[in-house]
Amino acid sequence: MSLSRKWRILVQSLTLLGFCWLFLQTEYRGTDELAYPVSLLFRLDPLALVSAFFASGKTDFILLWPAFLLLVLTIIFGRFFCGWLCPLGSLLDFLGAPLRRSQSRFSGWPKFKYYLLSALTLASLCGLQLFGLFDPLSIFLRSLTLAINPVWNLLANTTFDWLYQAKLPLISSTADVVYPFFRDHLLAFRQPVFLLTILTAFVFLAVILLERLQPRFWCRNLCPLGALLGLCSQPSRLQRTPQSDCSDCKQCSLQCYMGASAADSSHAAECIRCLDCLDFCPNQRVKFHFSKRGEKRFDLSRRTLLAASVGGVMLAPLAAAAPLSASYRNDLIRPPGATGESEFLRRCIRCGECMKVCIGGALHPDLLRGGAFSLWSPVVVARLGYCEYDCTLCGQVCPTGAIKSLEIKQKRQIKIGLAVIDKNRCLPFARGQECLVCEEHCPTGKKAITFDRHKDLVESEARDLLQPRVLKELCIGCGICETRCPVAGRSAIMIISEGESRAPQGLL
Repeated sequence: MSLSRKWRILVQSLTLLGFCWLFLQTEYRGTDELAYPVSLLFRLDPLALVSAFFASGKTDFILLWPAFLLLVLTIIFGRFFCGWLCPLGSLLDFLGAPLRRSQSRFSGWPKFKYYLLSALTLASLCGLQLFGLFDPLSIFLRSLTLAINPVWNLLANTTFDWLYQAKLPLISSTADVVYPFFRDHLLAFRQPVFLLTILTAFVFLAVILLERLQPRFWCRNLCPLGALLGLCSQPSRLQRTPQSDCSDCKQCSLQCYMGASAADSSHAAECIRCLDCLDFCPNQRVKFHFSKRGEKRFDLSRRTLLAASVGGVMLAPLAAAAPLSASYRNDLIRPPGATGESEFLRRCIRCGECMKVCIGGALHPDLLRGGAFSLWSPVVVARLGYCEYDCTLCGQVCPTGAIKSLEIKQKRQIKIGLAVIDKNRCLPFARGQECLVCEEHCPTGKKAITFDRHKDLVESEARDLLQPRVLKELCIGCGICETRCPVAGRSAIMIISEGESRAPQGLL
């Protein structure tokens, strides 16, 4: 193994560990401020930058300056991010190696990612943002949040509990010593539970298993971020020579897993600067150096590129033709600080950061509640969790401004919905039983749930009952009443989107 390859593996490992460390620190640790730049990965993401650029409303591009920097460095050094820094690419290198076959197929597929990028860009330009579904960084972090981290916490906590109870000599005492470090730095504040865990895990495993078809199949054929960086690398002055196979040797074509070497050098944009070709060139001819001339442009089918672009343009009107879910569904609750629904969908990159950091477990990935193009965007599912009254963390981690960062005083005044009581299920109304749970948990300064005293006939006996009533002007829709409602199954008090601050016209 060459020195360059050892360095690359070291950099990939450290970068991957660094991003995983930041991911684990995307967590409530006793204060309403995060100690680390946990959303750094998406500050680097050019696709997040494009999404924010095409979104309506004001965008704080200062937050995304690392993405600008990455594009500038790509123009100078080529697609080094894919080969050295991308966490999904590193995972594919580490986990996919045992799955890979020696023979490579799908030689014509690398162009597909450029067509996909073209379709996604034009769809975004026309108002439909779908980058988050295909962004490799979103796929990586979303998989960690929704699938891997819950399993990790479940296994770790179960193991510590078992060791504590088993009282094994030496092992249990060692576990007791190390547990505080795990609790404070590596485990979640509460056991994470999310909707769409299986779907998210399936997508992640599918990306890994594509390695069976071809090394780095995702990066080489499907990744829109790789396509964007490939386009930006065209004027790169850091070039590889020879740019095509030598006449007496085909090792580059045979061993380069990105297919960057070809007879006419038209695949030069696929080079991710991994430097592996320095290792397998038998004659030591391969060199990387700065040149005055840019690399040769790749050959894309204009007809296919036009078809992909038209497809992207057509998607936006199709989505716009359907009614906005927020206009006819009252169970679509977005996080506090979320922008208006149309702008929110255009900004949200589906990274899952807000769901990871949510203290009360209120935020879950959407399937169809917000419409066909709302997949994996965050929604409040109040029956499973609630929005903590003194928490502003989701706005702090959002990289694109889909959720605005709020001061705690502002956040307490934001209405994300309104609690309504189902009198057919509420115990005092339906069964004549006392129940104070919703009022007890209401967090607002002056309780948004009060009681009216009624005389009622219960089992042939006249009783004074306290029946709950929601004060519309005080309720902020945090959902804790729905979460804590003791009625089994569907709660007797539910949060609807009426009166939410981001759509004040919905207030009756």
